Amino acid sequence: MLSIQCPPGLKTPALIELVSNIRHEFELRYTISDPVIESMLDEYLEPVCALSPYIARTLVQYPELLSALAQKNCLGKVPEHSDAVPDISVLRSELEADWLNALQASSTSDAKSIEAIQLRVLRHFRHHHMVRILWCDLTGVSSLEQTLYELSLLAEACIRAADQWTFDALTPRFGLPSDETGCDQRLIIIGMGKLGGFELNVSSDIDLIFVYPSSGVTKLDQAGQKSVDNGEFFRRAAQRVVKLLGSVTSDGFVYRVDTRLRPFGESGPLVVNLDGLESYYLTQARDWERYAMIKGRALSGNPDDIDALEALIMPFVYKRYLDYNAFESLRELKRKIALSLLQKSMVDNIKLGAGGIREIEFIGQAIQLVRGGRESRLRIRPIMQVLRLLAELNLLSSREVDGLLQAYRYLRRIENAIQMMRDEQVHSLPLDSDDQQRLLCMLKEPDWETFRRALEAHQTQVSRCFADLFELQESKFSANRDTRSEALDAARDIWAALGAPDISDDEAQTILSAVGYVADDSLLANIRTLTRGSFYQRLAAESQQRVERLVPMILVLAKNNETPGIVVSRMLALVRAVAGRSGYLQALSDQPEALEHLIKLFSQSSWLAGFVARQPIVIDELLTQAEIHTDAGAVFAETNAFAERLRDTPLDVQMDRFRQFRQAREMRIACKQLDGSLTLMEVSDQLSWLAESIIAGVITLVLNPLEERYGQPTFRHNDETVSSHAGVIAYGKLGGQELGFGSDLDLVFVHDSKGSAQTTNGKKSIDNAMFYARLTQKFVHFMSTNTPAGILYEIDLRLRPNGSSGVLVSGLDAYAEYQQSDAWVWEHQALMRARMVYGNKALQARFDAIRKQVLAKPRPKSELRNAVAEMRERMRQAFGTTSPGQMHLKQDAGGIADIEFIVQYLVLAHAQKHDELLAYTDNVRVLGAVQDLRLLPAAECQTLRTAYLSLRERLHRRALEEVGAVVPLDNELATIIESVTALRMRILGEETL
Repeated sequence: MLSIQCPPGLKTPALIELVSNIRHEFELRYTISDPVIESMLDEYLEPVCALSPYIARTLVQYPELLSALAQKNCLGKVPEHSDAVPDISVLRSELEADWLNALQASSTSDAKSIEAIQLRVLRHFRHHHMVRILWCDLTGVSSLEQTLYELSLLAEACIRAADQWTFDALTPRFGLPSDETGCDQRLIIIGMGKLGGFELNVSSDIDLIFVYPSSGVTKLDQAGQKSVDNGEFFRRAAQRVVKLLGSVTSDGFVYRVDTRLRPFGESGPLVVNLDGLESYYLTQARDWERYAMIKGRALSGNPDDIDALEALIMPFVYKRYLDYNAFESLRELKRKIALSLLQKSMVDNIKLGAGGIREIEFIGQAIQLVRGGRESRLRIRPIMQVLRLLAELNLLSSREVDGLLQAYRYLRRIENAIQMMRDEQVHSLPLDSDDQQRLLCMLKEPDWETFRRALEAHQTQVSRCFADLFELQESKFSANRDTRSEALDAARDIWAALGAPDISDDEAQTILSAVGYVADDSLLANIRTLTRGSFYQRLAAESQQRVERLVPMILVLAKNNETPGIVVSRMLALVRAVAGRSGYLQALSDQPEALEHLIKLFSQSSWLAGFVARQPIVIDELLTQAEIHTDAGAVFAETNAFAERLRDTPLDVQMDRFRQFRQAREMRIACKQLDGSLTLMEVSDQLSWLAESIIAGVITLVLNPLEERYGQPTFRHNDETVSSHAGVIAYGKLGGQELGFGSDLDLVFVHDSKGSAQTTNGKKSIDNAMFYARLTQKFVHFMSTNTPAGILYEIDLRLRPNGSSGVLVSGLDAYAEYQQSDAWVWEHQALMRARMVYGNKALQARFDAIRKQVLAKPRPKSELRNAVAEMRERMRQAFGTTSPGQMHLKQDAGGIADIEFIVQYLVLAHAQKHDELLAYTDNVRVLGAVQDLRLLPAAECQTLRTAYLSLRERLHRRALEEVGAVVPLDNELATIIESVTALRMRILGEETL
């Protein structure tokens, strides 16, 4: 056993007391009769606890683990290698015994109770063996290879147990899943990445893909069962396995489970059968999925079905020939890795950074993809075995392989060391001085400077090999590439001429005009920036070269647009914005189809062009061509999961990440609208779902620290203490589900606190009103603060009771009283488009009742008509245009506001008798209700609906072009103005207009 010492700076009174308490608790339970164990505890307990706060914390919680360590011979002399790694069957038997003992002790048959026991047993088992594995690693009992292998076996044992327990739970309810011939089926769980390669690190996600053999239905073998199809059975099974492993309880979690490597990613079904998997891999799969599947390994399932899976996957991953085309695709994946590094500042990330673990894996797996079809020995998973084989096959030199193996071991030791400190999924070098001491001690390095030199040497070796590999392989298949087209050669000549140091603007205009471009001042300014001057000179040589390569491609591709000069100007503005981060330039120039798509989008939308230039991180959305969710539930689920992943990150990180999250998804939606995949109303739905889900996610993030500090708001009602809750009411465009790009959010915050003792229940208690005011302030700060990633949404709270002079958050009773007694007619008009977008069901029901009661109150029609017409006229005079031959699409007579006021008047005038008018908040569906109730003739409703959608479509398109709402009159607009104005005058009266 190797000697480890407690770093002097960590040997504090607190540590000494902690170790003493652990030892005391252990000795209360067990009598130590073995002097070897006694001496090992004396020698190693303190340094192990100093180096790993996770082990210390776990031993405090479970002091009996020391006895298990003694029984496993982790405290005595080093065991033989053959005995050091337990068999998977031993781990499974031990886990099953723990489960049966816990079940017997509980004497329960309730399904929920059984699941709770399983959750606890899995987590205890993971802690138990994690402490054992890490102790053996820290004290030198285990080698790095043994540690990685044992960590993988531990995960596999937990996955198999979760699978078996799930099967045992579901079959009594639904029967046994079977194929058409009656043969029983089991879920196949594919472990990806390091789990598949027996290389799992200490605190790792596990990437899983769930597959079942074939379609069919469950067969019933006892009364009370309900037959379901196999897809439904295995979907439930996969969900329960993920829950057993990934849900967070008081005992923590077993593993974070990532299922996004499945077919179609997050938008695809959680589980797919073998036929569906084969069809996907034949027709839809991308080359990176071949790369990912190299390490894929079935962890469960019937042997014959696993063989069928292997027979399906092998030809997908490995082609029969030397697959240099795969290397072309791997170059794209390499670029995305580089792009990711640019985005994430990963200088000290030993996994993803330059010269890191991922590059080593990439070297081995790239050659596997290219040559594995011809060389079957390369079809193996562990990267260290792959590298050794590459040397044997003379595909890499022995010197290169030795350097890569040494670097890999060193980097993996660092990765494990920083993760075993606190069982956290981190890959960056610690900044904290105590953690740096821990790392140096675990690596046996004398000081930080020496360590950094050693690390840099390994990273340099990896980076050199990484770069040399791609240079070598490119030379082997470069002959297969298309030759440069004449158009591209000509464009390069043009760009070279425009970059001449003494060229004048007139000469540049002449050159551009000769090839079909109208060169305005904006285009000439962008050209000057990227061809000469201080900005260009400050660029690195690599960035300059990439600009020279990309811009001629833009000149060629933009010629196909109606306004090529404008498009090129927009694209060059983007090139300037990202020139300092040349990975973006490389990514676009290497993917002409994505570049052409981006140029087309820029030709259609000035807003999108500016948006991408300001936030170029969204370019990745174009490269990946990510899909959008088609229902609100999926949007909310994605955003909620995203918010949950951010829960423990710093506030500034949360704010930037959420801004990037919104930007990426808005980019997807904008692209779908511009290519015609989404209608106007579908775009508004998508944007509204996104905004609502983000509201919920942000409230969760800002609410948690408030509750940790102050407790939860409560109040006394009927002599009981009741929990209080907040709600968010959306008005305007979000309330009416008509959100557009760049729209702000009109929100009102409410709560249900009332009665007596309205305070939080934490140690530091405050008044509920103050709690909710702070919640709202923090929410607005989170949403509206301008960070390096921009703002999330502009928030307008002025529609709350009494406007800007009113309290920030109202109780629902006070809100209702204001609406009934003090609100103006225009506020009731606004209430027609209001809906609660955040709040529990009880709060939602109360708000809906208040809204219905207020909007359905009796109103004298003449007074109502005059009030609505007067407000409409005031708005027209304040915001409309007076220019002849032009129209403000919203505010002028016959515009959107006319239609909105007509609808609002009809609702307020008739809701008392027809509550169907209150079912919806958007104008189109309310007009449908008006038509069904025959409050207006069907033809008039259709006129209003058609005009409304046409005007909104124009307004939406102009927003994407970043031009105002005032447009020249045309025949269609003249017809709309005439018909809408006539209806407004008939319904609201003409005396005010």
